[in-house]
This record gives sequence, C-alpha cells and structure tokens, in this order.
Amino acid sequence: MKNQIIALSSLLFLTAFTSCTSLLTPAILGNNMGYMPKAMGADSVKTLTNVSASYAGSTSPSAGTDFELGMANISQSHTFKKSNISYGIFAYAGKASGGDNDNDAENLKNYLPSFQKSISGVGLRFSAGLHNTSANGNTDFRYINFENALSFEGGAYTKFRQQVYSNPIPDYVAVTNRKVLWTTGLSTEVIWRARNDHDIRHAFRFFLGGTPNFASSFRSGVKAYDEINGKNSFGWVFNYFLYIKRFSLSYEMADNVNYAQKISLGYSFQ
Repeated sequence: MKNQIIALSSLLFLTAFTSCTSLLTPAILGNNMGYMPKAMGADSVKTLTNVSASYAGSTSPSAGTDFELGMANISQSHTFKKSNISYGIFAYAGKASGGDNDNDAENLKNYLPSFQKSISGVGLRFSAGLHNTSANGNTDFRYINFENALSFEGGAYTKFRQQVYSNPIPDYVAVTNRKVLWTTGLSTEVIWRARNDHDIRHAFRFFLGGTPNFASSFRSGVKAYDEINGKNSFGWVFNYFLYIKRFSLSYEMADNVNYAQKISLGYSFQ
C-alpha cells in the first residue's frame, strides 16, 4: 500500500526534485492540515463531533525519505448562520526510511547510511471561516477559511534528524532539527447534499499555506545547498469528503513540504 502511494505521488507531483539529494523533513508535514467535518447551514443540529482513523504515506521533496503513518483524529465543529468554527486534536505513529545501502567511507561522505526509524507525535487543529448557504439549503459555499495546525513530533527519527543536524553533514544531505511545527493558511470549500437524501453529502476543499520560517531552519552539505537555497514551505492540500448517514470517507493529497496522500474513515456524533 505504501509503495502504491509513493508511486502515485511521483505521477501526480511533477515538480518533485530529480536529484540524489536527501532532505530530512518532519514526517507530519503534508498530512497535518486534515479535514474537519462541519454541519451544513440548513441542518437543524449545528454542532458535529467527528472521530476518524487515517492511513498516510508521504515522501520528502527529493524523494530521499519515505514516511508511513497511522493517525487518530478527533474534532468538533460549530456552524452558525454565516460562519463556522472547528477545532481538534490528532496523534500519529509510524516509520521513516531512507539513506543509501552502500556504507563505504567515500559514500558516507556524500550520503546518509540506510535507516529505518520510528515516528510519533501529536497536534492541534483550528479553523474559522465564512460561508453562504444556497436558497434550497442543499449547498454551502465555505468561501474562505483560516486554518492552522500545531504539531509536536518525536520518536527515533526526530532524534536522528537532530543528530545529523548537530554533526558534519554529508554533501548530498539537507536536514532540519524542527520538532514543533506551525502550519497556517487559507482554504475554500464547497459541500452539497443529495436532493432526495440529505444524509448523503460530498465536499471538495482546497488549501494554500505554509510553515513560517521553516526553510531557514535547514542545514545542508555543500552539494545540497542549491536544492534548498531560495526554497520556501508554501504548498497546497486538496480534499474530497464523502458523508453517508454519519459515516465518512476523506481522501487527501498534498504538496506541502512533503508529497503526501491520506485516506480517512470516520464517524460523526450529533
């Protein structure tokens, strides 16, 4: 499953670097701006609590480090006449793998040795937005939303990044020691319900944003400098959301530092 996700990412994200540089990025980036379900403007119940589980796969910008994560998410949302607010928490665990299998002395001067490390973390999400409801109540246009995610990453992979950061760095390696990450930006969304069955809903969401001061947190080897010089963390996230009688499915893909895809199954309490 992980290999299928990474292969599909390579086809979808044509801007991926083609060099042999390894970027050691935090694992959660690309999967931190998760979808938080909300009640529609015409619903009689305006508060929605959602629990979900996610499987996520991603790769660093140079395709040198791969991530595989399982995630648990809880969120609550409140819908008002012209506005909405959502907040939630999430936790994740998984593994990171990368490096080069050739461990001779000359190769280690240029590249990292092969590694596989555990990842774990927790985070918070917050969203506030404005919307319009169609005259028949079947469509909400959530035309602007201010979204934020604050993540705290740990585990053996985070310690590994900090060790690499604090020592002489191989020529073709760039690394950040960040373990607290704030991603922020704006999104737009449209959600509609079936005319004859209001318990069936579809939504599309598009997010644009970044992680402030993230690019400046990198150190690199001499050959990797050109890969990160002048780069920034600005990226995008696209979601499709399906809701059927309180059960939900969300599919997400992102170019938000890491190239990522995620699928989530959830249940909503009213």
